Amino acid sequence: MKKLIVFVAIGVVVGGMGCNRHSETNGSDPIALLASPQAATNYDYPFWNDQFQRKTDAWQKALTFCDQPDHKFLINCQPVLAVAAPRIPFSTTMPKNGLTNFGGMRPEANPQPTK
Repeated sequence: MKKLIVFVAIGVVVGGMGCNRHSETNGSDPIALLASPQAATNYDYPFWNDQFQRKTDAWQKALTFCDQPDHKFLINCQPVLAVAAPRIPFSTTMPKNGLTNFGGMRPEANPQPTK
């Protein structure tokens, strides 16, 4: 019975620490959380994309912080930098013959005679 009580007590203590860490990680200040070593689940790509679209002060502060060389690899800066990355559109058109142009060389319809 004592072992059961000890396990329950350990579970409560460990569970309580996990909740505190979660609330710190997902606190109310997204700029302060950028430097946190724990991933902030509620300040992810959709949040920062919304901030970018609305051109908020939080977005500008986050980009300024995350764009510094020492901060580029922080886990919570990754969504900020992903939003800030240039968007390169993909071409949806293919050449009519289905072949691509490699190095300026086009496929010839009539093979050239060899010497």
